[in-house]
Order: sequence, then structure tokens, then C-alpha cells
Amino acid sequence: MNAAVNGIAHNNGTMTSHPKFSSTSRIRQILPVASLLLCMTACLPIILVSDFNTDDIYNQFRVMKRKIITTLESIPKPTPRIKYPGPIPSYSLVNVMQTLPLFHDSFGVLVYDPPSDTFIAHYSTKIMWTPGCHKLVMAFKNTANTLRELFSDRFNPNLNGNSELILAIGSGDYPKVKFNNCLLEQRGDCFPTESDGEGNIVMSPILQFSSVFRRPLLPTMIAMPLPQPNHLGCFHDWSVHHGVCSNFLPRTPKNPKGLVFGETIGMRYHDLIPQIVWRGTDFTYLQKMFPSLRRPNFEMDVVLKTQSSSRWVDKRLAATAAMREVYSTLVPRWKGVVWTAEAEREAERASKASARKSWLKKSDVYQQQVLPWCNIKFASAMYMGSNTRVSELDYYKQFEEYGIPAVGEHMSIEELGQYKYHIDLGGGGGTTWSGTLEKLALPGVLFHHITPTKDYLHDMLEAWVHYIPIKADLSDLREKFEWAEAHPHKAKTISDNATRLMKKLGTAKGFEEMFRKYYEWPLRQVVEAYQPVNQQVGGSNWREALLQMGGDHLRPIMQCDGYYNHGCEYLVDDIDFVVRRGPKKGTESAVENTPAVEETNE
Repeated sequence: MNAAVNGIAHNNGTMTSHPKFSSTSRIRQILPVASLLLCMTACLPIILVSDFNTDDIYNQFRVMKRKIITTLESIPKPTPRIKYPGPIPSYSLVNVMQTLPLFHDSFGVLVYDPPSDTFIAHYSTKIMWTPGCHKLVMAFKNTANTLRELFSDRFNPNLNGNSELILAIGSGDYPKVKFNNCLLEQRGDCFPTESDGEGNIVMSPILQFSSVFRRPLLPTMIAMPLPQPNHLGCFHDWSVHHGVCSNFLPRTPKNPKGLVFGETIGMRYHDLIPQIVWRGTDFTYLQKMFPSLRRPNFEMDVVLKTQSSSRWVDKRLAATAAMREVYSTLVPRWKGVVWTAEAEREAERASKASARKSWLKKSDVYQQQVLPWCNIKFASAMYMGSNTRVSELDYYKQFEEYGIPAVGEHMSIEELGQYKYHIDLGGGGGTTWSGTLEKLALPGVLFHHITPTKDYLHDMLEAWVHYIPIKADLSDLREKFEWAEAHPHKAKTISDNATRLMKKLGTAKGFEEMFRKYYEWPLRQVVEAYQPVNQQVGGSNWREALLQMGGDHLRPIMQCDGYYNHGCEYLVDDIDFVVRRGPKKGTESAVENTPAVEETNE
């Protein structure tokens, strides 16, 4: 499988590679100078035979240079042509059955049955059904309807020769595979990719409707649109209506779900607040991959350590230092809070020094407070299965008493848009399904959190072209902020490129390109690669073949006609097909049973 399928990273997130500011920057620097030289050469005879004012000519040259540079900056950057991966190797029911044991939940099999002309979703009784499986149900429904829309001849019961189709489909926040030491080490040789000797790969293609591994840990896994309305819902709408959904269009009074651009809120890049801002939910982070990462323990990490420090040391300084000591053990969103605490202590010292300096000079000039460079705080958290404001929870308020700014005010996307720097901190699946999409459109620049997982959308983005990359542990956050502050024009170019991309996706042409690559192409490939059960061997059909392979644990749970998105009926009554609200405290539902959009602050 190639990079578009297996998720090989194209950059390492370091500052040593600036593709947008290498050859392109040199050209932009050379062209204005060359133009000026040509102009000077042409004007030289006139200057020599006439009276002239040196200052006037110099000023005109400066104006001319500025116009040339402005013109060059305004030229739309060419959009790279979409490159499709190569074909998927053929696979069969055997490969699907070999793939099934790798997962512990949120993984099923969708079968098109020609005699009944229906799509039947199967789920194994050997794996758990969790509240997060409602995302898998959405994937089943949309896939059945989209297959019927895109490939009507293939699923036409009136055409002879159409065989069954069997698809392996996964969902959740990220792949719910059974993690072993190999996967935890993120090695690329955890699962066999060689032929079994008969021309078939061991694992079948996996249509994964969630975040996927950035590295090719499961080489046959394909990143599909995320199972929520502003991703998979929009792709499905296009397949049926061929129209761009409201989530990808600009926000207006009549379209409150749309994207917020600079003109939406009347803000320009250089007028934005120079601060890294984030508001969102205190959420888990890739628990199976990094079980040791945690939220801070207030008593152990803050209180005990501040009590052991000198009584002459400020409590807030001691608490901030204590949080830095446990920084490496914290989930990324709490790492951001530590950076914010340190930024606030630094700003407080600078403000006091400035005020003291003014007092010594007996100056009446008002000294403006120094702005902390980082402003990462929580707006909400999951409590008793509900998304609750952290200002109502004692756990977060006690950190505030020690100067750890865990509690942040609610901020709408329009309010966030007034800031210059944004970050899409990864949540439960290592990414943020709506945050990246929304923040690329904002007039500020995105600091993109590079984690072990990625979404389908990330394959359209290029580091230093659409975003500034940030390491998974946020260790380079301050460094990248200082780079952006020192290079405002380059940072603005990155922001402009991201905005231009999001506006393109809001057009029929742009969305169709994305739809064809990230939805239609994978579906077409798995349809064409599937090898049907050989009905001439013992007269077996797919049901008989499934039983012969010991697949009696795969039970039908839902049946869809595929002609409508909601044309499905549930076949069992002992599982919940929709998300349940308000689970018992301490259950897995407190994490899994949450809205997929983590950064809406609702």
C-alpha cells in the first residue's frame, strides 16, 4: 500500500524543512529586484538628460517595489493535482475473517446479499459492543446508501451475475485493535503483508471511519470520512444531492453551522491578538497507546510539592514549577495548561518590572499589562456522562487557587477567530475532528498537533504550507510561537494558504475532488478488488462459506436496503444502536458516549 492508504508521514514536524519558503521565497525575492533593475536601466537615459530629485526617484522605486511584492503575494498559489494511490490487491471472505480477530470492538462486516438485494451489517459476538459503536452504525448506514448511489449497476438485482460484496468496516475514535507490544512500539512489521502463497494478502482492506494510525501499523487500513455530520454526513449528502453541505460554506446568519473566515468577523491577520489560544474539553488521549499519560492529581502533584517548598516561595510559582515536574506524564491538553501557567507567571513578572520602572522614572504613562504568549484552558469536561462547564467543577477550581489556569471562559468560534495563533490539540482519538477543519478557515494560523494518529483530511495538508507543525508532547510550542512572531509575513502566508484551501473545499469543484479521492475512490477499489465466493465449489454461497470458516459468531444486527440513508431495520434488540445519554459514573460510556465534536464548548 502506498502513503495515501497506509498513512506514511510526509514530514517530521521539524523547523529545518520549510518547503513553502525555500525555492518559492527565492523567486519572490529575485523577481522584484530584477524588475527594479530593468526599470532603472530603462529610465537611466531619461535621468541623465533631465533634472531630477534623488529622493523622489528613490521613493518611487520603493513604491514600485512594494507594488510588485504585493502583486506577487496576491497571485493564487497553484493547487497540486490530486494523486490517487494504486489499486488495492484482491481479497476475499477469507481475508476478512483473518482480519476480524485483530479488533476488540467497533469493527464489523457489511455484506451485500444479491438474493434479498439488501446490505446486512454483522457484528461478532466475540467482541464487545460499546456505546462508541453508534459511530460504526452511522458508517454502516451511509456506506450502504452510498454504494447504491455510486455503483447502481453493481447492486442492481435485475442484472444477472452480480455477486455478493463483503466489506470490513471499523469506526470509533481511533482503530479499536488489540494492542500488543509491537503496536505500542509503533513498529511497521506488526501484521503480515506478504502474500499467503495464493496471491491474496492476509489482511483484507479495512474502511476505517475514524482517526487512523499515522504510521502504517495496519497497512491495509484506509482513512475514511469521520462519522459525524460535518464529515461523513457531508460526503453522503454529496453522493445523493451533489451539493456542498452547509458545514463547508461560509458562516452567515442563515448558515450558523458554516466556517468562520476573516471577512466573516471583519478581522485581518495583523490585527489579531498575538497569543496561542485553545478552548475545549478535558478529554482522554489515546488511552490504549499511552496508558501512562494522565490528568494531574491535585493533592499529589500540586499540594504536597508546594507544601514542601520554602515558605518564602510564592504559592503560584511553586505550583507552576510542580506542574512542570510532572509535565512528561500528562496528556497533551494538560501539557498546554502547564505552558499557559508558565506564560502567565512570565507575563506577571514582566508587568511588575515595567510598572516598577515607570515608578522609578516617576512616569505618568500607563503601562499596559504584558500579554501571556499562551492561552490554553479548558471550557468543559465530561462529568457523569454530560459535557459540563469546568467552572462548575471543584476539581478544576482548586487548580485555579494555586495559579494553574485550568478554567477557561467559553469562547465561540467567532471569538477564537480574533486570535492570531490556534492549536488543534488531540483528544480521545489523538486528533480533533472539528477543530482542525474550523481553525484552518480562521484568519489566524494553525499550530497543527502532530500525533500518532491522523484523519483523512490531514492528507490534504502540508506542513509549513497550511500549518505550523507541533510535536505530540508540545515540547516545541514556545519555539514555534517565537518563530511565527519573528516571521509575520511567512506566518500570514501559511494562514492565507489554509484559508484558500478551505474556501476551495466550499466550492462544487473543490468538494467533488475531495469526495472522489477520500470516499468514492476507496469504495470503488474495495468493490473491484473483492473476489466472490466460488459457487462452483460444493455449490456454496457466502453464508455457507462463512459457516464453514467458523463464522457463526458473526450475527446479523442490521439490514439496509441502501436506497435511502434511513432505510434500515435493526435485527436484534439486545444492543443500543444509538448513543445513550447520562451513563453511570465510572463506566466506559463516560468517555465513549460523548458528542464527537470536542471543541464546540457547548
